[in-house]
Amino acid sequence: MARYDGSGWVGKYGNEKMRNQSKYGAKAAVGPEQTGLRIDAFGLKLIVIAAMTVDHIGTLIYPEALWLRLVGRLAMPIVAFLLVEGYHHTRHLGRYLLRLLVFAVLAQPVYRLVFPHGLNVFFDLLVGLCLLWAVQRIRSRWLTAALVLAVGVAGFYVTLDWWHLGVFMVFVFHVTRGRFGWTVAALSGLLLANAGLFAVVSARTGEPGYQLINFINLGCLLALPLLARYNGRRGRDCRALFYVFYPVHLLLLYALLKVLAGAGS
Repeated sequence: MARYDGSGWVGKYGNEKMRNQSKYGAKAAVGPEQTGLRIDAFGLKLIVIAAMTVDHIGTLIYPEALWLRLVGRLAMPIVAFLLVEGYHHTRHLGRYLLRLLVFAVLAQPVYRLVFPHGLNVFFDLLVGLCLLWAVQRIRSRWLTAALVLAVGVAGFYVTLDWWHLGVFMVFVFHVTRGRFGWTVAALSGLLLANAGLFAVVSARTGEPGYQLINFINLGCLLALPLLARYNGRRGRDCRALFYVFYPVHLLLLYALLKVLAGAGS
């Protein structure tokens, strides 16, 4: 099991000095010092699985139950956080990218079976990981900002699962890594700006859905107390769990939806 020794990660992941000490000065993303319950990466993944399932139940079966969508907002910030941790810890970035690409392609037919358009969340993570690789190698912060903005806009137009927001969350967790107060401020600012922007879009287009879902996205802030409890440890090595669960749970929900539709006809 990997551990943090004060200057870098050692153990199974090796000592990834280059990634742990980025140009932004951030070190390991261990939550602030506190007593009580601490959560490892495996525990956070279980929370993601539960929140994602609740979110998709709300989307597909109970669309009027907005509280289900609010609970589901826990998933993406935790996933983005764990992606950043994975980037900083991995010894094989190429394998990490390839794994995301393979599962993104495999999950896409299932995703489109359930949802009529867009790309599944693995593409968000793949783009986010590529972005981290790129910004680590750009010296100019202006060029970095331009790249992040361009990737976010592209994510919106190609309809990533979380549009631009997932990619921006990945970047926020990267640049504030190891400084939890900055993480809270940056994520709050991002979500508030996003909600404000789409309130304007909604008013101009007359489409209330833009405003509604992006105000619900403010619920992503509910993930922060959980991330504050992160202990910096990997926990159980069940990396395949999330990759396999994602398309399987969509298939099961799709089958349930068809059964309910048949029973109601």
